[in-house]
Amino acid sequence: MVAVTGDGVNDAPPCAKRCGIAMGLIGTDVAKEAADVILTNDNFDAIVSAIEEGRAVYDNIRKFITYIFSSNVAEVVPFLATAMFGIPSP
Repeated sequence: MVAVTGDGVNDAPPCAKRCGIAMGLIGTDVAKEAADVILTNDNFDAIVSAIEEGRAVYDNIRKFITYIFSSNVAEVVPFLATAMFGIPSP
């Protein structure tokens, strides 16, 4: 994915087409309306830290879903087996 940063009127079309990031303090209203994300402090380091945190959150969600599915399979399989094969319940 490509992110486009901008603060002026001429930056509005690229910000609207891609993942647009506008500057909050010095940016024009046109760039802010066209962008998907607005930086309130106009610091590019905020973009880097936000991407790092987003990747960490995504990784944690993947780990959680893997854990839930792996632990619940042993609980669900006996119920599915009784329903599919007509085995009586214990």
